[in-house]
Amino acid sequence: MLLKERKTIGFIAFYLFMFFAAVYVLTASGRNFYNTDAGRLRFEVAKAIVEKSDLSVPEGIGIKGSDGRYYSWVGVGSALLAVPFYIAGKSAGAPETGVSVMNQIAGTAAVILVFLFSISLGYSERASLLVSIFYGLGTFAWPLAKQPFDHAVETLFVLLAVYYMYLYANSRKTYQLLLSAVSVGIAFVTRPTSILVIPPLLVLTFSHCLKKAGFKSAARPIVKDTLLFLSALLPFLSLSLWYNHYRFGSIFETGYRMLVSHGVDYFSKTSLLRGLSGFLISPGKGFFYYSPVAVLFFFSIKGFMKRHRGLGISFIFLIMSCLFFFSKYEYWHGDWAWGPRYLLVITPFLIIPIAELFDSDIWHKSKFRRFAVYSIFILSLVIQLAAVSVDFQKYFFNLKAGENVEFTTVRGGKIQQMVVEPYFDWNKSPIVAQFKFIYDMSKKIKDYRYSEAPEDATLAEQMEVNPYMNIFDFWWACRYFVEGRLPGLAIFLLLLACYCALRLRKAGVY
Repeated sequence: MLLKERKTIGFIAFYLFMFFAAVYVLTASGRNFYNTDAGRLRFEVAKAIVEKSDLSVPEGIGIKGSDGRYYSWVGVGSALLAVPFYIAGKSAGAPETGVSVMNQIAGTAAVILVFLFSISLGYSERASLLVSIFYGLGTFAWPLAKQPFDHAVETLFVLLAVYYMYLYANSRKTYQLLLSAVSVGIAFVTRPTSILVIPPLLVLTFSHCLKKAGFKSAARPIVKDTLLFLSALLPFLSLSLWYNHYRFGSIFETGYRMLVSHGVDYFSKTSLLRGLSGFLISPGKGFFYYSPVAVLFFFSIKGFMKRHRGLGISFIFLIMSCLFFFSKYEYWHGDWAWGPRYLLVITPFLIIPIAELFDSDIWHKSKFRRFAVYSIFILSLVIQLAAVSVDFQKYFFNLKAGENVEFTTVRGGKIQQMVVEPYFDWNKSPIVAQFKFIYDMSKKIKDYRYSEAPEDATLAEQMEVNPYMNIFDFWWACRYFVEGRLPGLAIFLLLLACYCALRLRKAGVY
């Protein structure tokens, strides 16, 4: 790659990163680390590491360990990654805010990686920028970057693992194979289900070895690559096993089996067909309703496979592995959450092949096709704007308090799940509800006045005064309505986003 081309790519990547960081932080919630068990546990473990050089969490929010103390049941990876964010936030007097920003940074980094991945595949700067924008603003990667789950971090490192394995398959530089393995390791200690990416990664490197040589000649490098890759994973596997033993007295006890003993059953009750239909066509959790731009994958994959056959097979293998695995999961819907959050990890691999469409001759010749694609993107953008504008929990509180929808509760009230019927009912679609909430808020927001709910208030009474249930879910909006002032940081971020967009436009790439 010529020096001039590298400078141009670096220029685009820099302003793209600044743009998405500004947008994601500007649209962040003011309270997102407390919204879920996973977010709270991540914060408490990071806090324990920094403040006490310990891994336990306060009694009542985790699971009782073998030593009588309480521990998180989720992977330690995101808590370790959160430590520098906690320290930075603490130095500014707001450690919770520091930790909550981690997902926005991880989400932004994934957008940049989509751009760089597309460039490495030989697509133009314009096509690569478009797919990164489609991913960052047109899929539920945006709303999940503001929510307190571990999926933004997992997705970043799974994508990084595939990216480095692709580079290694083409250049055979050992450090790239090691970086791929390290990325898988970080994803694994964050969310153990990330292990699903390993077979597609090995398929990718095997296909390139077989392409360059016959089976006999390729056998030796295949075995070498596999052993080296697995060896680089051993430290992360060891960390995971040690963490299990430290908490629960057994290297094989992650905490999830203990949840089973408290009434949570993971894989024995849901039929594969129900999970698949839920992910693909249900109005409550259908993937393509939440990320419409992903349908362009089906119009692009054929051309993508012609240019990158091995990588295309790896993408499809990964997509199908995750889809079938989570379809059998009892809580495939992942509630309480916005959209089918478990499928965020496959989203970049549905979006990257769209670069093939943007660089095709038909794209440049067909105005109708360009109009159709941009229309799908605008629809997707509107859905993501609706998603980030209203606290995702408002939908569930409204079902519970306003529509008396049944919820099931297990493990002493720590885990709440919605019964499955609403997922297949268009009248209870979260996307439709989100637009209704925006309409209602727009009419009432000027009359909203913040006040504390009494201690004995019902859920409906709490919703009446809670700012997160009555105003748009942006930290600066909450600050304005509760404290009566608009933070200068919000204005700065808005100006920064506009400036970066103009710089990208000036570069002539969109």
